[in-house]
Amino acid sequence: MCILFIAIAQHPDYPLIVAANRDEYYARPSEQMHFWQDHSEVLAGRDKQAGGTWLGINRNGQFAAVTNFRDRLHYRKDARSRGELVTRFLTGDYRQNHIRQFHRFLDSQHGYYNPFNLLYGDLQSVWAWSHVETTPAQLSPGFHSVSNGPIDQPWPKMSRGVEKLTQYIQKTDQINSDELLEIMRDSTQADLSLLPDTGIGSDRERQLSSIFVRSNDYGTRTTSLLRFSDTRIDITECNYSTSGTPTSLVDFTLTQ
Repeated sequence: MCILFIAIAQHPDYPLIVAANRDEYYARPSEQMHFWQDHSEVLAGRDKQAGGTWLGINRNGQFAAVTNFRDRLHYRKDARSRGELVTRFLTGDYRQNHIRQFHRFLDSQHGYYNPFNLLYGDLQSVWAWSHVETTPAQLSPGFHSVSNGPIDQPWPKMSRGVEKLTQYIQKTDQINSDELLEIMRDSTQADLSLLPDTGIGSDRERQLSSIFVRSNDYGTRTTSLLRFSDTRIDITECNYSTSGTPTSLVDFTLTQ
């Protein structure tokens, strides 16, 4: 997963909206969103190489999503798959103190994973764990963005997505998945002078500077939309071919 936009308490019908793109190598096999056979409470896509997921939700209405954090200094070849973090949150013990227990896990175990950003929570609260801060933070009402660096950084594609999502939510009464998907399919690349230096070279920085990414071997594979109301959660997932053409579209609804 490489970019997420979150709107908290910004729309009267959907107090929580999450729109996310997963960018990955085309050769890495995965399954589209489904209820898992080994964890029937989990609704998510699945990475067939490591067994985890980039974004998912459970029947209790709790969701999680992870992005890679570009930090080559702290990269480890023997690290555990970051997709495990999402799975662990979604399959945790929900009877009491789940968030507190998960925070203790992150505090003690985050060093076993390569750098990451993690979003997790539900309609009542959304939390972020950043490689930079290494402490959990509850997100405030408003619009937020997460990509491959610090949360809410003004990278061009992060700022562009927040601006487009803000304009859309503020002007419409009825949130439409097709229009949210259009925002997430924006392939506009930024000028080199506006891009951060994350150690991957200027050509690659520009290639990855759009909300929707396409290249010869790597690009946006999936868009996921979560729309939380007080009584239901509407979920949409769209998957893409290597050319960026939609190949599948699935919808789910969870009642609260």
